Amino acid sequence: MRDLSAVEEATLFVLHDQHGPTGSRVLRRELAGQGLVSSESTINRMLLGLDERGLTEAVGAKGRVLTEEGRRVNASLLLSRNRGRYFERAVDMRSVEDLIDHLITRRGIEREAARAAALRATDEEVRMLRELVSPSGATLHDRLGFHRAVGDASHNKQIQAIANTLFVERLDPLDSVTLTVGLRQGVLDDWERDHRAVAERIAARDPDGAEREMVAHLDATIRETEEFARSGWSDLIEHQLTAATERGIR
Repeated sequence: MRDLSAVEEATLFVLHDQHGPTGSRVLRRELAGQGLVSSESTINRMLLGLDERGLTEAVGAKGRVLTEEGRRVNASLLLSRNRGRYFERAVDMRSVEDLIDHLITRRGIEREAARAAALRATDEEVRMLRELVSPSGATLHDRLGFHRAVGDASHNKQIQAIANTLFVERLDPLDSVTLTVGLRQGVLDDWERDHRAVAERIAARDPDGAEREMVAHLDATIRETEEFARSGWSDLIEHQLTAATERGIR
């Protein structure tokens, strides 16, 4: 529930972990252990509010327990918290290996995104994809923007949800890392031609071709990144990754 405060969320977690009705004194101690200090009177007022919303209920004078709705909301909060932890781990890229893993994951998702986009993209989305990869386009070849647009054009909710994580704005600084690799390896023009090939296969409504071109593009990106790292530039990649990650955290 979006309107729950941090203390209210923590209270639901505590009640969920208890084996029976829990009073305000125990709640105060458990919350204080999490750095959430409140008086018993404040906790009692908060519990009345949770009662009114149907999330907790009193069991005589013994204390509170979660209602069925409270358990449902708590489960949803726990799921969101766990997702957040996995997300934070995923975007904390500081090594060449982390970057390669990221690109491999993208290859698995984006091949399906390109295939679905060839089948489902609207005429307007096809026009936008072509504009994004046009050398004279207004965006001057927005690389990550193109990949985001392919994910959106898939019209597959699962792909869109995963792609949203892969291309979250916090990861935008990674584009500078791949740009460095592309420049030093002399393959930026090749990668831009790859994008145009993907866009044309999507426009031609050719799912096999769109998937093939996307896989070939990401295979090349992975290969060039690995070769760049092996050539003695891994420290530069790791320095840029760390700087990009720390900028994203701020």
